[in-house]
Amino acid sequence: MIFWKRVKQAINDLWYPRSVTVGKPVETQELANRIARESTVSPADTHAVLRALPNIMADFMKESRAVHFEGLGWFRYTTVSAGNGVATKEEVSSDQITGLRVQFTPDRTRNMSGGYTRALIADEGITFMEWLGKESDETQVPEEDTEEGTGSDGSFG
Repeated sequence: MIFWKRVKQAINDLWYPRSVTVGKPVETQELANRIARESTVSPADTHAVLRALPNIMADFMKESRAVHFEGLGWFRYTTVSAGNGVATKEEVSSDQITGLRVQFTPDRTRNMSGGYTRALIADEGITFMEWLGKESDETQVPEEDTEEGTGSDGSFG
């Protein structure tokens, strides 16, 4: 079940539903324990692999390579060059880069109706329920940086 709450946007003064995360976040050890239960690998070995994964992915991405985690999606670096445009092609340099972000694109599979289902989004079984709890019960998940900028692929943010 996915919880949502009513939120008024200051930019246009309109109301929208916004998803809410509640409870304690799932940490690496809990993921490792669940994977171990569904495989023949021990929780300790699974935990070790999961802990190594971010550094290994970063090493490959530092080589300007994308990382495809089959069944999950694609990870790659994009650059930010907020407000640092130049007039000519010859003036472009790496000095304009002000930040680096990780772009994630979920895998997708064709479903029975001919459409696509993205990784991490279940085809069925998702229900929505309005969150009636207290703000203090919500999980504080780090938000994405909202710094304005253009990625190396032309995308904003």
